[in-house]
Parts: sequence; structure tokens; C-alpha cells
Amino acid sequence: MHKNIHSHPMSKIHSAWLFMCRHKYIITILLIVLIVGIVDEDSFLNRHPRRVRIDMLRQEIANYKQQFKEADSKIRELETNPKAVEKIARERYHMKRADEDVFVFVSDKEENSEEPAETDEE
Repeated sequence: MHKNIHSHPMSKIHSAWLFMCRHKYIITILLIVLIVGIVDEDSFLNRHPRRVRIDMLRQEIANYKQQFKEADSKIRELETNPKAVEKIARERYHMKRADEDVFVFVSDKEENSEEPAETDEE
């Protein structure tokens, strides 16, 4: 009688072992790609959201640099130009000279969102 090699459970393990021995380099490369591509902290799956976040932060930095540049130029103007100081004092803080009367007109939209500015009359 001839034994059937394929029906024995050890033969399946033996054939799997032989397969792994023949293809050990391919299996090793696939495991490394799997670990680096999916499981690792710096995997390809984690890189995309980080790259998107970096791009958003770079744009935010560019916006802040532009705001800084504008504020810096306003500060230089205020330090060198007395008319600029007077303009801001009049427009923002409703300041006036002693011989002037200031009238502040408030639109309906501003009236609902803010309290009307007070004026001093001398």
C-alpha cells in the first residue's frame, strides 16, 4: 500500500515551511513594506494628514507674516508722521481739538451691535 502524503496534517505544515523557505526574501520584503506602510508611526497612512496640516500651518505663517508687515509699517508711520496719530485719535477714539465739536453718526447695523460712542461737548 502506498501512503497518501497529501492527506496527512504534517504534510501541510511541511509544504507551508517549504514555501516560506523558497520565498523567504519576498515574504521578508512584504512584511517590511507592511510595517512601514501601515503599522509604523511614520507610515504612509499617517504622512498624508501631517502633510496637509503642515501646508495649513505654512499658509497661516504666511498670513501672520503679512499682518506683521502691515502692523510694522503702521507703527513706523505713527512714529514719524504726527498727522497719522491725529487721524487714528479722531477716527478710533473720537478725540477732538478744544475748539471743535464732533458728531458721530451710527448706522442701524452698528447701533444694534455696539453701544453708541459718547462725545464730550465743551
